Amino acid sequence: MEKEEYRTMFEEEDSFWWYIGLRDLFFSCLGKLIFHENSNLRLLDCGCGTGGLLERCRQYEATGMDISKEAIKFCNMRGLKKIVKASITDIPFQNNSFDIITSMDVLYHNRVVSDLKALKEFYDILDEGGFLFLNLPAYDFLKSTHDEVVHTRQRYTLMDVREKVKKAGFKIEMISYRNVFLFLPALVVRLIKKIFKQQNKGGSDLKATPGILNKLFTFILSVENKLILSGLKFPFGLSIVCVARK
Repeated sequence: MEKEEYRTMFEEEDSFWWYIGLRDLFFSCLGKLIFHENSNLRLLDCGCGTGGLLERCRQYEATGMDISKEAIKFCNMRGLKKIVKASITDIPFQNNSFDIITSMDVLYHNRVVSDLKALKEFYDILDEGGFLFLNLPAYDFLKSTHDEVVHTRQRYTLMDVREKVKKAGFKIEMISYRNVFLFLPALVVRLIKKIFKQQNKGGSDLKATPGILNKLFTFILSVENKLILSGLKFPFGLSIVCVARK
């Protein structure tokens, strides 16, 4: 990820609709599918970025891990102390050390030399019965300037994620596309840019969204989250969410 993107993330992730929707889905899964209130929950956020999710997990035994010094700097600015600098393909923790691992849009990064190796590392350091929560960007044909800025190696299909998670040894509890209602608008915008050769314009998608739109998009994702948790599996979307158990 470009260095300046970390500052943008730090400044926007507390209020930006995309992050709010993803955190809402994670905590809803935590309560409904994974654990009830448990202050002894050992959690590792692999690729914790600037610490937005980790800050909201202070009631647990939460640890963050990121390979970027810039990301860790912003985590420290939040007052987060349990942060480790490491790669997800070489995790410096013993087997069976955690009850839950989160990995929000990390496996796709071009510094991850093997996403399958990372998944196997996740499996090893999870305790028996522990859970993995994954979120990943969908479809290579949706690649844009945003992917250039955040250094995307690849985007995924649901089949890709399912096969790799299972190959790493996990049992999938829930998997679905998400960001469904915004899929068509995003697709149209990216196709127009490609047609008119404007792919080099626009930079990252992480930008302050006008208040009304931010609230609207947040509401849309909250509805999607409820549908996913009810058991609905969307056939397409901008992202893929997967909850898997060791």
